[in-house]
Amino acid sequence: MTAITYRIVDEFPEPEYPVLLDEAFSDYEESALLSDVAREEAAARSGAREIVKKGELRIAAFQGDELIGWTYASPEGASLFYMINSGVAIVARRSGVYTELCRMVIEHAKSKGYTAILSRHAANNNAVIVAKLKLGFFVSGFEYSEVYGPLVRLTYLLGNLRNTLYRNRAAPIRRVKPKA
Repeated sequence: MTAITYRIVDEFPEPEYPVLLDEAFSDYEESALLSDVAREEAAARSGAREIVKKGELRIAAFQGDELIGWTYASPEGASLFYMINSGVAIVARRSGVYTELCRMVIEHAKSKGYTAILSRHAANNNAVIVAKLKLGFFVSGFEYSEVYGPLVRLTYLLGNLRNTLYRNRAAPIRRVKPKA
């Protein structure tokens, strides 16, 4: 078996990336209405110049020359780093590829001074949610998206003091016992 290598890239390789994108999300039911919405919105933006965000991060996972996984993340404001999307080829799942991609995002975000990493996931995407919980992410919210349906928001705090503050805030509130 060929070793897996991870590389930060400026762009994901074509034509491999769109093929892997389709494969990685093939277990989700296709929506004709969502496709119509995406086409309409893309057409509305077609004349607009694409704005390249500073600080974007793309990490590609390769087995030999074959693209088997990716993650894409970008700054959100001055202190937050947002993991926008990731995927792993079906044959490479449950082998640590996604976990390693997440670890690399964590190290990158720490090195750049971000305070937290955010991500949102389909509520039934248990494999990804569990992988992130094992890495130290925590459930920080739930939302409903008109595009994706119910989502779970996960957060990873990067500083020790911020983690301590979170643990203190997340602890159950206890009532003071009345003095006799």
